Amino acid sequence: MVTASLPSLPAGFAETRSSLHLVAARVPGTARYEAVGRMGLVVVPGGFGTPEFDGHRLLVIDGMLSDGGRREPITNLLDACAFAGVDAAVTPHPALALPADPEAPLAVDTDAARVLARWFEFCHSLLDSARTEAGPEHEPSAIQLWPEHFDLAFEMGAPAMRANYGGSPGDGAIPTPYLYVGPHELRHGPFWNAPFGASLTYDDVRRGVDPGAFLSQGRELLDHA
Repeated sequence: MVTASLPSLPAGFAETRSSLHLVAARVPGTARYEAVGRMGLVVVPGGFGTPEFDGHRLLVIDGMLSDGGRREPITNLLDACAFAGVDAAVTPHPALALPADPEAPLAVDTDAARVLARWFEFCHSLLDSARTEAGPEHEPSAIQLWPEHFDLAFEMGAPAMRANYGGSPGDGAIPTPYLYVGPHELRHGPFWNAPFGASLTYDDVRRGVDPGAFLSQGRELLDHA
């Protein structure tokens, strides 16, 4: 079981999450898609970024942009794109085209960025354990950080029971971080407490609800549907 010792969310968490979501899609997500035709990102210690492509990586560590040699604060989208060598006016895939004024200031609080990174690292460990527990017969995909949604997820299960298993830092539907099980075919019952399937909130995990058991319960319900 993956256990959690999660801090309370800093006051600037929501603004930082929104800013880093925009950066994830329009900077490393866009740069990778332009280079290799894939947008998926990965979790790294202290943040997130691209897998290596063209001999380098683009990372966001402690709320700062890094290419492994340089490190720069995130001030606005225009400067962030210039750092990465991408055009702030062009997005190569509609899913990455999050609307923004490229010169508008972006609020990135260092403490909030570190809490967000810690949440993603926790989710990755939890999801990796869930994949291992399920076994290869469930045909699990790789775990990826999807920049367009800014959530960490993988999918598994036979076609009729296939579902996304993931962790989000919060969004328009649920404003604080949460874990989720999202069946491709929606289900009904006490476990399925969200329009997209089932969710377990950050506060639930901090109160001691077992997040691994939550993911396992979702898989077992789908296996026996």
